[in-house]
Amino acid sequence: MSVSVEIRDVAKSFGQTRALKGVSLDIPAGSVHGLIGPNGSGKSTLIRLLTGLERPDSGTITLAGSRHREIHPGQARRVGIELVPQELALVPLVKVWENIILGDEPSRFRLSKSDGRRVARRVLDELGLDIGVDEPTFMLDPGEQRLVMFARTFHRTARLMIADEPTAGLGEKESRTVLDALLRLNAKGVTILFVSHHLSDVIEICDRVTAMRDGRVSAELAGADITEPRLIKELTGANAVAPAPGTVQRQSKVIVEGRHLAMPPLRQLNFKLHQNERLGFAGLLGSGRENAINVISGAARLWGSVRVKGEFIDNPRESIANGLGILTGNRQLSIVPGWNLVKHVSLPGLSAWSRFGFVRQNSERAAAKHALARLKVTAELDHELADLSGGNQQRALMSRWLMCGSDVLLIDEPCVGVDIAARADLIATIREFGQSQAVIVASSDPIDLVECCDRVLCLRKGVVVKELVGEEITEEAIVRAIMIADRSTDGGVRAA
Repeated sequence: MSVSVEIRDVAKSFGQTRALKGVSLDIPAGSVHGLIGPNGSGKSTLIRLLTGLERPDSGTITLAGSRHREIHPGQARRVGIELVPQELALVPLVKVWENIILGDEPSRFRLSKSDGRRVARRVLDELGLDIGVDEPTFMLDPGEQRLVMFARTFHRTARLMIADEPTAGLGEKESRTVLDALLRLNAKGVTILFVSHHLSDVIEICDRVTAMRDGRVSAELAGADITEPRLIKELTGANAVAPAPGTVQRQSKVIVEGRHLAMPPLRQLNFKLHQNERLGFAGLLGSGRENAINVISGAARLWGSVRVKGEFIDNPRESIANGLGILTGNRQLSIVPGWNLVKHVSLPGLSAWSRFGFVRQNSERAAAKHALARLKVTAELDHELADLSGGNQQRALMSRWLMCGSDVLLIDEPCVGVDIAARADLIATIREFGQSQAVIVASSDPIDLVECCDRVLCLRKGVVVKELVGEEITEEAIVRAIMIADRSTDGGVRAA
């Protein structure tokens, strides 16, 4: 039932970006094979090649002894390659049995309800899953929904299952159930390609591990070599990144304080931001890091409170009025097609350039020019923001908060979509902003935080599990905190 995979010298580029640079690896039939690597290492591109969603520029892929220059989705499916994505891909308003047989119904005859229920029950029983076939799917918890996706894949006679971040966003109990289900699938003869940032899970269930970095295979590990120190070494690379220069002493004056903040998957966040401090939030998908900025700004908050200079804020309008500037992780949401730089930069503080309902354009343009020049945005004032490079777009959106006098800048994923050359300038800009104001940066890339933060709060399973200050902030320390389960700290630590 298993299938082996051999990948030889596969390369893939997207424009000027080389996502894969001559990758070779073997996935033996019947194994649980781990695939790890930092963001941008090429893991996602490799998965898309295996499932036929992308075509390689060069190299070959051998499936079950048959060599291919490229794979089409239909070929992958016929050979038994099934992807279980990290997003929950189910129809929530139908029942469990309907989701399990979805996409595998007979082509000529409609499967009766009783037959469908019987098939689904047999699959669930074979995998040892205690889930009712008549349960409405939306009533299941995230871990159970993940198990339904596994059951559907098994029903489709998967020979190679690609499990992409299967425990992301799950609690300890749910993660345990998912890992046990994967091991049962493997015992049934299914080869597993286990893609995960959770190194504890990789160590527990994988026979072999391929580590990737910068579009290449950096290491192949097996057996006793799959250890926490070795995995961290392969993830962080040989060249350590130095902490941010000019780290300031923590000031006594607190300008932003968050208490008991929650918005699933964020379960509890307490923090204080001091004057002239650059505070970072680190964490994987599902740690709560991804919605920290929205929770602090009030854009999405289920519970807790935030005070800015002593004033409580409950929504983005109040946040901006009290001196918080906000940059979301998807900057395209902040860009208005057809608008030039001046309009984008002056928008949050437009009232300062208006009188009796009319905008004083000369004053507006002069202020915009000064703010853009300070952050080294290389473009004319009348250029459309949408036409600029990613680095210039990000710096332009940051300059709007300088222009309206914000005291604190909240940034989510500051370097996403920014090329290497522009990234250094952007990091330097964040550092500069923090010297006169204060900054909160949330990022999935530890290097961003190492290079620009004075203090980093590391989140795992919705709570802060580690606080790093000054020279303690290294890529290895962040990776260890967010990727390795520590039962003594997973209950959360207080962060001052």
